[in-house]
Order: sequence, then structure tokens, then C-alpha cells
Amino acid sequence: MPFQIQQPTPKKYKQVTLTGYTEEPGVTEIIVLEEIKALGRECFLGCQQIASVILPDSITEIPYRAFKNCKNLRRIRIPETVVRIGEGAFSGCEALKEITLPENLEAIDSYAFYGSERLMKFRLADGIFRVCMQDIYQKQNDTDLLKEFLCEKNPVKRKHLFAMTGDTKYRSAMAYYLIQCSQADDEIRKYARRNITKTAKFYMEYQETEGLQELFATGFVTKANIEKLLEYAISHKYHESYLLLLEYKNQHIGYQDPAKKLKL
Repeated sequence: MPFQIQQPTPKKYKQVTLTGYTEEPGVTEIIVLEEIKALGRECFLGCQQIASVILPDSITEIPYRAFKNCKNLRRIRIPETVVRIGEGAFSGCEALKEITLPENLEAIDSYAFYGSERLMKFRLADGIFRVCMQDIYQKQNDTDLLKEFLCEKNPVKRKHLFAMTGDTKYRSAMAYYLIQCSQADDEIRKYARRNITKTAKFYMEYQETEGLQELFATGFVTKANIEKLLEYAISHKYHESYLLLLEYKNQHIGYQDPAKKLKL
């Protein structure tokens, strides 16, 4: 029997959990039956033959590393009942190009799609959900994907998505991407101006020199905060970011001999 099942005990709710799967020769399409009420952690971990999966409406979560390293997985049907995609759920799914996210989705945990290099398009349902921005920043072509992810929403959903992102450094980066693609309202612009230092530090942390340069174009980097950013770059040894900040200061704020300040 290819599926490993955990039957409910009297102390539990009537929930049958799929805990594992053993591949069989020639079987590339998996249809999980409605009798399965939950997926177990790592239940399809490393299954190399699977190309297509259909999950039932009885599933509410895709748990930790459920499909990690399913390198030939191309299609998966995620039901509208799913509210969370767990950490590393689809990491290493190299053949996965598109995925449709359900309307009721509330959270995507860290590294959910890490290493899924071909996944360049999220099809978004009409719902509003919380996104782990760190996951997007671990991907190749992260800047383009993040802009696509944010800028194609309607204004109401975009505003909610921005508000639901709890980490201030991610919210700040989102604000500037929305400004860059002309999707920011006055509220988001004000937030970006107030949090210019956090955003610049975010770009330095991820070595986003292009983002840092685009930040300069907003005019929000001033004499009042440039020194703090220079000191931050020095203390964290962000050499390239430091040189960009110093160049911007010399050109737009006031000249300073680089030899007196260069400490990296």
C-alpha cells in the first residue's frame, strides 16, 4: 500500500492523517481522497516521480516540508479550504512553474517555495492573506517577483496586504516597491518617508544595491539620516552599500573626503 495512514484514536477527533507515501513505478499522478483529513509533516518528502497532485477539500493546511524536493512536481491543486502553507512546504520543487493560491489563505510560512527556481508566477485568488516576505527574498529574481506580487493587486487588497505584514522592515521595503511601480497612495508614501532608515538597512542586509539606489531617487534620504546609514554600513561591513551612500552624500548633500571616513 503506497499511502501510510494514521487512524484516529478515541481521544482525538475523527481525523485521518496521511503520514507518508511510497512511490510505485510509473505512477506520476496522485489523487488524495476525501477520507484524508490532514497531511502529515514531510508526507511526500523527496518523491521524485510525482508530477501532479490533487488535494481534497478536506485539507486545511499544507504542513512543514510536505512536498520538499519533489523535483518533478509540475502541478498541484490546492483546495480553497487551505488556510496555511507551512515552512518549506514546496522548497526544492524545481519543476513547479505556477501555483494558484486559495482565497481563504491566511499565511505562507518561511521558505515555503525556497529553491523552486522556476516558480515565477503566483495566481492569486480574490482573498487577502498574510505573506512571509522573507520567502520571496530567498528566491532568484526576487525584485521582479516581489513587484509582480504586489503591483498587480487591486488597491483595496494591496492596502490590506501592506497592513497585514507585521515586520516593519518588510513593510518598509514593500512601501518603496509600491512607490517604484506607481501603486502607492499618500498613506504608504508617508509611511515610507517615516521609515527611510529601516528600509535602507533592509536593502543593505539583503545586498540590494539596486534598491538602495532607487531609494535615493525618492529624495527621502537627507542630511538628517545619511550619517546614521553610513555608520550602520560601517559597523556591519556592508562595503558596497557604504560606497554608494558616501557617493550619494558627496554628490547631493555635501562633499566629504572619502579617505577620512572610509573604515571598511
